[in-house]
Amino acid sequence: MNIHSTAPDAPARGWPALADVDLLRTLVETERRRRRLDAAMRAAVAEAERRGLAADTGYRDTVELLTDLLRISAHEARQRIEYAAPQARSRSRKVWRVLAAAS
Repeated sequence: MNIHSTAPDAPARGWPALADVDLLRTLVETERRRRRLDAAMRAAVAEAERRGLAADTGYRDTVELLTDLLRISAHEARQRIEYAAPQARSRSRKVWRVLAAAS
């Protein structure tokens, strides 16, 4: 049995039996997987927002879509949306300020 590949999914009782080197490897591998999943979630949320998927599927907005679909709080949904596309939001605010200043 490869402890390293199953350790992140192992029950808590298996952790004390892990050798230090295997625990260190598990920490690194789990973080690598978490980052990859986080990047995939950010990209998916950004694409859903870009497509206007919420309106197309009968939701008021992406926050409502995410809370229903992912069973997360509205606060968490807003954070994920903001995290997924911070450049687009800040860019649009800058454009608004430029337009307001020019008029």
